Amino acid sequence: MITLPASDSTRPIFTFPKSLTQEQKLHCINAHRQAFDVEPLYPLDIFQDFITKIDSIDTIEASCKIEADQLQAARFVAFSSQEIERKLTEFLTCFRQVENRVDVQLNYDLLQQFLGKSFDFSKVTRITTGLDLRQNISDSSLKIHIRLDDHPENLKKIIEAALILDGNGSTAQRWIALQTVHVIGFDFYLNGRSEIELYCELTEKQFQQPDIQSFLKQTFPPFVLEPLKVSSTFLMGLSKDNAEPVLYYCLKDKKDLLSYFSINDTAQRVHAFYQNQPVSSFMWLGVAQGELQKTRIENIRLYYSKKNY
Repeated sequence: MITLPASDSTRPIFTFPKSLTQEQKLHCINAHRQAFDVEPLYPLDIFQDFITKIDSIDTIEASCKIEADQLQAARFVAFSSQEIERKLTEFLTCFRQVENRVDVQLNYDLLQQFLGKSFDFSKVTRITTGLDLRQNISDSSLKIHIRLDDHPENLKKIIEAALILDGNGSTAQRWIALQTVHVIGFDFYLNGRSEIELYCELTEKQFQQPDIQSFLKQTFPPFVLEPLKVSSTFLMGLSKDNAEPVLYYCLKDKKDLLSYFSINDTAQRVHAFYQNQPVSSFMWLGVAQGELQKTRIENIRLYYSKKNY
C-alpha cells in the first residue's frame, strides 16, 4: 500500500475549471462505449462508477488506439486541477478496489519512489487517472499522470528523480527532459508490471521561436514538423519501454486531422464519429515517427475531450 507524503499547507491559489456533472461524465463515457462496442472488460465498470461519482473532475478524455485493423477503445482519462493530493489518494483508493480481484496485482514502487517522503504537491497543477483495457488482462493498465508547474527552477529535482526511475542514461534525453518536461506518467499493469514516461512539451509560442525552430529542424525531418502549423502543443513521450519516442500533437481544430495525417479506415471511422459529438474543438493524437513516413498511418492514438468552459 502506498503511503502519501504529508500535506504542504503553502499551496498557491488557482482559478479552477468548472467541474463536469455526473450526467456529463456518464454521457461522454457511455457514448464512446456504445459507438465502438466496448466490452465491459475488467475493471471498466469500477472505473466508470468511481469517476462519475467523485467531484472536481473537469475533463473526461476518451481515446482509441488503432493498431492496423485492430481497434482498442476501452481507454478513458479523467482530469482534475483541485486538491491534488486528495485526488491522488482517491485515485489510489479506486486502484485498491480493482486489486480485490485475485488475478490482479498492481506495483506502486515507481510512484512511491518518485513521491518519496516529502513530495511538494504545490508544484503540481493537474492530475489525471485513467485506464487502457485489453482482452488479455495482463496487457491492461491503470494510469496516473502528474502535470508540473511551468517554473524550471522548481522542477529540476523532480525531473531528475523521474529520469533515474526511467533508467535511461542518455545525455541527450536528460538535457531535453530538464528543459521541456512538464508531465510525468505512470502505467500500472494489472499483472504487476509498471512503467514511467516523461513528456517533453513545446507550446505554439515556443516552437515559433528561432532557437526552438532550429532545434526542431535539426532533430526531426520536415514531415514531423509540418503539422505544427495547426497545432497548439507538441509533446514527445520518452520512455525506455518505447522503441522510439511517441510524438503527440494537439490540433487546434480536429477537422485538420485528415489534412495532415493519412490515417487508415479504422482510424477514419473513429474520427468521423467525433465530428458530431459535443466534445472540444481541439484533439490530441499520438504517433511514432516511423509511422509518419508511411503512405498510410496504420498505428495511431486519437484523443477527444469533454470539458466545461
